[in-house]
Amino acid sequence: MSGVSITPPIPSDSQNLAWADAHSHLQNPRLAPHLPHVLARARASGVGILHVNATAESDWSAVAGLGNAHSGFVICSFGLHPWFIQGRTSRWLQNLREILASRPSGIGEIGLDGRMDDGLDADREAVFRTQLELSFELALPASLHCRDAWGRMLEILLALPPHPAGLLIHAYSGPADALEPLAAKNVHFSFGGTLTRPKNARARENAVRVPAGHFLLESDAPDLPPDLPEGKTAHLTGENGKPLSEPAYIPQVGQLLAQLRGTSPGEIAAQTTATAKRLFAKLLT
Repeated sequence: MSGVSITPPIPSDSQNLAWADAHSHLQNPRLAPHLPHVLARARASGVGILHVNATAESDWSAVAGLGNAHSGFVICSFGLHPWFIQGRTSRWLQNLREILASRPSGIGEIGLDGRMDDGLDADREAVFRTQLELSFELALPASLHCRDAWGRMLEILLALPPHPAGLLIHAYSGPADALEPLAAKNVHFSFGGTLTRPKNARARENAVRVPAGHFLLESDAPDLPPDLPEGKTAHLTGENGKPLSEPAYIPQVGQLLAQLRGTSPGEIAAQTTATAKRLFAKLLT
């Protein structure tokens, strides 16, 4: 596995720009042995804000550790991902309140997933709604996951008032006609490696139609890596030999987003970084 190169494969006209990675999981064990190089490549590529999302009580301490070790660079959110609700303890909500009160942080990754086929959809929605309500109560930004549950997700979000801090739906794959109504509720949308896949027409349509001031870039590291330019090899690969995502690929996704929206990489870098600073203002204090 690679892990030594510090020079990221960024487009020449995207260098010397300031970028923000709105959604990642750098605590993931697949990245842990390589984390110093992952962070060095992120900095070398111009990423100045790196948002790390927890997924379960078991990784909250690791996420907090990353924030402590890289203050001013790594910002953190804590929550229960819909894939991992079965592992929660009886006092999970109290634990969540306590860690949120202990440091500047957001809530995430939380959400719905209609592809689990485990009979826990009602429980999953209850856990999601509890965390979403907490984000309103505390006026903290929340990062959302949604897969094959867009009908219910839209029903929930559009029935609520605008969020006081802002919501982020990462790797947005919902309907394009929901973008504006959601944006009116202070919902934001992040786009990552899947945007580079030519067959992903929905992601590209959404990236074009998302309202200004409501879109961000994400790596979702270590998952959903971009298709790399011809001749470029991945910095890291998993045990299956497939590339892993990391924040250093943000400029590549940003350049494509600029092409889709008919603007420059500099404009995309400036807009997405400004949006990240606004959305995550409480995490950056």
